[in-house]
Amino acid sequence: MNNTPINLAVDLQTGVVPISKAASSLAQLLRRARTTNQPIIVTQKGYPTGVILSIELFIALKELADIRLPIGEEAA
Repeated sequence: MNNTPINLAVDLQTGVVPISKAASSLAQLLRRARTTNQPIIVTQKGYPTGVILSIELFIALKELADIRLPIGEEAA
């Protein structure tokens, strides 16, 4: 497993963006997610609807999920 610390904290000042801003500045948001190693929440009509993650954070979360719930098993 990757030794990169998993940081799921969301900066409420800059880590929540409406979908219109996400669409117009996706490259910048991807860069920010990668450099801060924090998720960015995307909202639509004021509700959270998606998350932008660095690939490193996504891989770390996937590895953690695979350890906890092997493929083919379902959560109870």
